[in-house]
Amino acid sequence: MKKADKNIYLILVLLLIMIITVAYFQRGDAELKRALAENRQFLVLQDGATVATVSLQDLLDLQPQEFTTRFATSISEPREVTLQGVELRDLLAALNIDMAYARFYIFSGLDGYYSPLSRGEVEKEQSIYICLAMNGELLKDSSQGGYGPFMMVIRGARFAQRWCKYIEAVDLKK
Repeated sequence: MKKADKNIYLILVLLLIMIITVAYFQRGDAELKRALAENRQFLVLQDGATVATVSLQDLLDLQPQEFTTRFATSISEPREVTLQGVELRDLLAALNIDMAYARFYIFSGLDGYYSPLSRGEVEKEQSIYICLAMNGELLKDSSQGGYGPFMMVIRGARFAQRWCKYIEAVDLKK
């Protein structure tokens, strides 16, 4: 066997080991995501460490507000929707989390989408909401053609591209 052939085999074996390792570690992540979606929960993190798990009942206990906003995506015509949600500021206060802790708030969705927000955006009143219902119905998960179980909405935004559907976590970063 030539030296070049041995090198190619060695590289292929190393790549296979790397693929197996990544798949092994992501297996746990997939199980966590499935459990969060099934239990209608999401995580609140501070610099990657979990500080709270928020459930549908937790949001309902905070008496969600109903508001109307424009829902416009790149693949659909703009339309008015009625959403029900809790302002992020109120959720953080209920969890005894000081908003001054973070400079950035990184929302992540079960679909791998990330939406970063600045502290200024979050501090603005009636701006950032964690929504649980649209047009009077609880948000459905992606397998049912929905945007939930939770969706982060920037109220009054012209387009919805920074909204984060299928929320799995919000990470407060210093």
